Order: sequence, then C-alpha cells, then structure tokens
Amino acid sequence: MKNNKKICFIFAWPIRTNPILITMPFALNIIEILDKKGYEIDIYLSEYSNSSYSNLFSKNVTIHFLDRNYLWPKEGVLSYMSLTNYFRQFSFFKLRNSYQHIFAGGMAGIILGRILKRNNKNCNLIYMNDEFPIQGKIDIWVKNEIKSAQAADVILIPDESRFEPLCKQIPNIAKKPYFTLPNVPLIDACKKIPDINWHEYFKIEKSKKIFLMAGGLQDFNKIEELVASTVLWPENTVLIVKGKNEFHGFSERFKSFINNEQIIFSSVSFTPEELHSLISYSNASFCLYEPINENLEFVGKSSGKLMRSILLGKPVIVSKSEAFNFVTDYNFGIQVSNSEEIAEAVKNILMNNKEFSDSCSKNYNQVSFEVYWEKFEKYLFKKE
Repeated sequence: MKNNKKICFIFAWPIRTNPILITMPFALNIIEILDKKGYEIDIYLSEYSNSSYSNLFSKNVTIHFLDRNYLWPKEGVLSYMSLTNYFRQFSFFKLRNSYQHIFAGGMAGIILGRILKRNNKNCNLIYMNDEFPIQGKIDIWVKNEIKSAQAADVILIPDESRFEPLCKQIPNIAKKPYFTLPNVPLIDACKKIPDINWHEYFKIEKSKKIFLMAGGLQDFNKIEELVASTVLWPENTVLIVKGKNEFHGFSERFKSFINNEQIIFSSVSFTPEELHSLISYSNASFCLYEPINENLEFVGKSSGKLMRSILLGKPVIVSKSEAFNFVTDYNFGIQVSNSEEIAEAVKNILMNNKEFSDSCSKNYNQVSFEVYWEKFEKYLFKKE
C-alpha cells in the first residue's frame, strides 16, 4: 500500500566513501521490500557519485549523493560543521514534513537523521546500528552519534547479542523498542546462481574437497591460525582464501605453511552471483574473528559470509563465541578456538557433510532476514 508520505534512508560516514551501501544486504533488503510495496523512497549517501544502484530499484527510489566538495573541506570538525549546517538548512527548506519514516545508518547518518526528524515532527527515526560508536578515539562524530541515537524511536541491530553492549555505550536507549535484521541477502536473491566448475577455474584436482575463507583477511580474522591449521588437514582438501585486495606479502609471510596444492590465494573480483556460486560449491566456509573489540566480540548474524553460507546450504566453521551459539544450536556448523580445532572441524565436516548441509536447509528459516523482517514490519506499520 502506497502512503501519502515518503520514506527516507540516510547512510553516511564522516568522510566521502566509495560505494558502501551496496555491501550492506540488511539495508538493501529493506529498501527493496518497501520499494516493491509501492513506497516512495529517498536515499542520501555520503558516497562519491556512482552507478552501483542503477538497476536495483524502481523509479519510486531516488538516490542523492552527498559528495560535493564544499561538504567535505577536511576530516574532523570542519567536515562535521559543513555537512550538518548544510543538511540543517536543506531539510528545513526542502524536506520539511516530507517523511513518515527515517532510516539512518552510519556515524554521520544518524546525526543527519536526527536533524531531519526535527523538521518531520510526526515521523519515526529508526537507528540502524551496524558498528558500535566507541571504538577508540571519541571525537566530535562519536559524541554526536551517541547523542543523536538517543533521539531514535526504534533501534535496528544485526544480531540480538549486540543490544546490551550497545546500551552501555548509548545512554537512555535500553527501554526503546529494538529489532534484529541479519546481514544477509533475501532468499529470492540467491535462487539464480551460475553453474561454475570451480575445480576447473582454480585448476584443482577433482578429488579435492574445497573449503572457503572469503572476505576480510586481517589478523583479527585469524588468518594465521587458519593457514597454519592446513598442515593438519586431510590430503584430499584445499583451502581457497578469497580476499578483496592484492595479497602483498602474504606468500612470504606464510611460506612456511603454504603447500601450493593445498592453499590457493585469490583477489579476483567476483560478482555477488559468482561469489554465491563459489560458496555453494564449497564444502564449508570459515568465519573466524578475534574478539579484539565489541564489534568482533558480538559479530553473530552481522557476519555476511556466515549468513550467506547458511542461506546457500553450506555449513560454517566459526570462532568460539556466545554470539555464534546459534550456529551449534541449529547444527549449522562448528565452533573452534585454535588451529588444532580448525583441523578437527574440517574432518568433522567431511564426515558429516550431508547432515550439516541438511540442517542449514532445514533450519535457515529460523534465522533468515525474512522471518526477522516480519516481526519488525508488523510493529512499524501497525497503524496503517
């Protein structure tokens, strides 16, 4: 049902960025769902103008790039003052009483969302939190994210475990309604997957069983423990390490562990469909995190690679953490804490692959975006 008022999405960070929203399934899902329901939607992004979103939505969706040079004179106080002053005037003269709901994400996004809410008195401000505000230095952006988040009417988080620690960082939100929306694509988005022979693509022997580590390869992703564990793996296995960037120094750093036939590094850029094909082709995916801060301690369903793997019917090997208890509760995979346990988990997956895969297919609906969205949608639009 189309409403007389529009919906606004603001995703903004303290600096101009390359496309980021495109990497946030939980946010894209909301826009896609509301777009299909006929709502008019304005999206404001602190991204350089780009064509990444050209074919994703209908004509009901309009994207505005906040990328003018005068908005970003210099990082820190100057950019804060320029951006907020501009948006304060823009929202007063152009966007007053325009929106029914304002979804705001990113450190700058919630700040702009609060400014916009002042000029849209009867709207809901929905704070989409995907990272904890305090991660070290507390600057003008952090202080005002915390202040602005307290003005939100509803809180969205990618995993239930993140709400309690978020309340410790942001006062006065503990009694606000909050909902979980996992960081995973919609089920329909993963139904058309290209049929690719990845053994042939990577020149791997047909008898080898593929395990995948895709995404971030920083130290906090336990890449060293993972690579070291491969010396304990069965001979018929291979690890594909799929990163986002070139692997400068990786071969040298891990040369004492690397067997060229057992570890393959790749930094080739794949389309989302190709990546889904690789995930579904593999025996399991690794999702390892060192809890060096709260974002990594309470990862849970905010881990896109973990959730995509389960959605595609493939088990996961994850770090041992309470935030990942749902993985073992639903038999989606195995929790590990060191290289020896990683190797044992690989053997376990090989022995019980069908059982794990069947559990992923059978139980995914318990943690899908769609099931969580249904609860949130009933709350948000209960008056319509």
